[in-house]
Amino acid sequence: MIINSITPFSLNSKNKNVQSANNRNRYIAPQLATLQKDTVSFTAKPSLMKVADFIEAKFDADSGRMNRIATTYLDVLESVAFKLKDMGFSFDRAYCEQNPVKSAKSYTSKIVRSGNFKVPDAIRATLYCRDPYDLSLLNDVLLPEMKKRGYVLAQTEMTIKDLMKRGYVPTAAEMKDLSKEKLVPDLDIRLDDVSDQVTKLAPNLRYSISHPQKSGYEDIQMRFVRDFDNKSNPVQHELIILFGPNTSKAKHEESKYVYTPLRELDELHVNLSDKTIGSHSYRAGRYIDLIKQMFRGKISEKLFLNAKNKDKYEIPDEIPISFNQDDISLFENYFSGLLDRVSSIYKETRSAADVTDSVKKQLTKDLRQDKAKIRAIHDKLKETIDYYNYLNDLKKD
Repeated sequence: MIINSITPFSLNSKNKNVQSANNRNRYIAPQLATLQKDTVSFTAKPSLMKVADFIEAKFDADSGRMNRIATTYLDVLESVAFKLKDMGFSFDRAYCEQNPVKSAKSYTSKIVRSGNFKVPDAIRATLYCRDPYDLSLLNDVLLPEMKKRGYVLAQTEMTIKDLMKRGYVPTAAEMKDLSKEKLVPDLDIRLDDVSDQVTKLAPNLRYSISHPQKSGYEDIQMRFVRDFDNKSNPVQHELIILFGPNTSKAKHEESKYVYTPLRELDELHVNLSDKTIGSHSYRAGRYIDLIKQMFRGKISEKLFLNAKNKDKYEIPDEIPISFNQDDISLFENYFSGLLDRVSSIYKETRSAADVTDSVKKQLTKDLRQDKAKIRAIHDKLKETIDYYNYLNDLKKD
């Protein structure tokens, strides 16, 4: 998830930046009966910073109930998987019991990062299906079995514009405002090339097919609520369907060694909004894109393809993952170029005629922090390179 700076700079839209920073730090508390509003601005009063602590404490106090609900959920999934094992479903109870309930700190952190009170994965689990590409298994088998046990798909809001990307044909009235939101089942089928199977889905689910992640990661995500839970904010139960345990392992490995450090490139203070080809901003953004493409192509895509081959096709052979000297030289050049361009952006901004001393002081601080973060990301990704080269060498012996 992208986290934006709370101190962005733009000489042409200072007020807009202040407003944007405030919006990014808005906070919605999902389970607080004492709050009458559904948003809280942390920039309004220092005392409101305590809201995060309050939510965390409330979640901790509710942990016993959440764990009981999670245990019931895992019981249900285990029984469903057992019944459907001949259709390729399986369930790793030990794996799912490691973290069935999101921790209080992670729960609060997600609210802060997203600016939204909805945390749909407070309770989560993973189910394996050898052939999730057969959408009839989802529509005709899994969802009915879950419904028998009192679990139905939750509802979520999507804009008409986003639904159109999934094949939705809006009405004439809806065309007038594509930003208007519509309630749809909380189901996201992120699989490669299954759009031709849309007729296997119930009519209300036919706009649930999207695309795999850029990393090559594929899954089906859904959220259930208990059909007897009539609360305005019922407990949501996330379910991720993967090909199998090798995909699950690849998911965690990719998150640690690739996704997490790459995500930090989106947390820099520097303003990269100038898309003019040749500008410092454009080139800095291009270096970031090149770094992401390198690690997704060299690691992520291969990790997920190897895992898919093992889980779905029972092919043990692996595409090797390693970096040669040319790759490492490119890696170093990308980061060197990124540091140079980021420094140039700050220098260019500081030299503008209308920049005040206080703004210059803030820019100096932001530059120092950005350079330190870029170097830290470089070091993490260099460790990733070393790790995979070491593994590759072991496999050769």
